[in-house]
Amino acid sequence: MKTEIFIADDGKEISLKIWDDVESPRGVLQIIHGMAEHVSRYDDFARFLNGEGFIVAGDDHRAHGDTDPDALGLVGEGDLFEKTVADEKGITRLLRERYGSPVVVMGHSYGSFLTQRYLTLGADDIAGCILMGSAAMEGIMVNLGRRIAAKKMRKGEKDAGGYFFAAQTFVKYDKKIKDGKNGWLCRDRAEVGKFNLDPQCNFTCSNGFYYYFFGGLQAIARDKGEKIRKDLPLLIISGDADGVGGYGKLVKKLYKRYVKFGLSPKLQLIEGARHELINETNKAEVYTAVRDFADTAIKKG
Repeated sequence: MKTEIFIADDGKEISLKIWDDVESPRGVLQIIHGMAEHVSRYDDFARFLNGEGFIVAGDDHRAHGDTDPDALGLVGEGDLFEKTVADEKGITRLLRERYGSPVVVMGHSYGSFLTQRYLTLGADDIAGCILMGSAAMEGIMVNLGRRIAAKKMRKGEKDAGGYFFAAQTFVKYDKKIKDGKNGWLCRDRAEVGKFNLDPQCNFTCSNGFYYYFFGGLQAIARDKGEKIRKDLPLLIISGDADGVGGYGKLVKKLYKRYVKFGLSPKLQLIEGARHELINETNKAEVYTAVRDFADTAIKKG
């Protein structure tokens, strides 16, 4: 893995990690990581794909990882969510130009919602898309979340921890799973332990972060799929014990949304798996599913 700096459209310096020690590469996989983590956690997964002929790359998002190590979960100025989506599109362009190979985009969790928004802006520059640990998030809960976050912003609590929002999601998932702190992430206790101790993980994002996140979810919900090409290869993959996906319910709803848009997505629910599929006890199944999908998507492209 090597690190370089990607300069975003607004001049922001973004930490970009690249795994490209690959002879005769078949294509590129771009990782869009989740909330309160960083892309270096995907090292084992990336090295597996290298061995299968794929270059892998991904950034540490704004308010995350090596991009903003001293401002984890903080938004700075402007719409953090939309700026991050623009970063991902810019990174796709960079990867296509540098390697001259098709790019498959894979968004996990928060990254999957960034990716859903990415698709609403057009997907002609990618060979395929994977939404991992995702869901259809819309309606009253999203709209209420946006209003509550807006109220906290007006009260001058933009940079305060969004503990209210964490309590409605991650804390509830843990209470249901009953497998220790952040046990909802996966069944591998060693991996959960690494997450809990990682100084660039396991932080609570700010109220401002959630304000722009809910705004992004609203933009996704309003979209009618006009800019998404109908032949886009799309894999929706989640664990059937993942709270983010409503334990399968919200994942199936997401699948139906893209079918309604005229796409032919593939839906894969991994039995017994929780949220972080690449760290699960049956991660080999996930690694293989991603490899096979990426290979097929690139051949079609």
